[in-house]
Amino acid sequence: MVGWSLSPTALMDQIESDLTKQTRIIAMAILGEIVLRSPIDKGRFRANTIVSIGSPVFATIDRVDKSGGATIAAGQSALEGLKPYSLVFLQNNLAYAESLENGHSKQAPSGVFGLALTSVAAAYAS
Repeated sequence: MVGWSLSPTALMDQIESDLTKQTRIIAMAILGEIVLRSPIDKGRFRANTIVSIGSPVFATIDRVDKSGGATIAAGQSALEGLKPYSLVFLQNNLAYAESLENGHSKQAPSGVFGLALTSVAAAYAS
């Protein structure tokens, strides 16, 4: 008689754990690209890149982050509660964020979020 080396329940738990880990890795890669590509004046746009799980957050943050370190740390913190199959949102709610995405910055003439997503998607394509 042949036995299971891993029970179906344990296999499902492992798959969900791996899925969650990969989702976190990809979300952080996209956040890193967004921070890297963000135009920097005072650092307010960078600081207002928000990571949330399950539903979008429509707030703005009253701080600056020229280096991007605090934004990356906040994203990591937000992703600590990630569960399998969760939706992850990365967004910027500043009034001028859409203009920046549409190329209204000499520092980011091709936008930020779209390029970040394209770059990470290409890196993780099979």
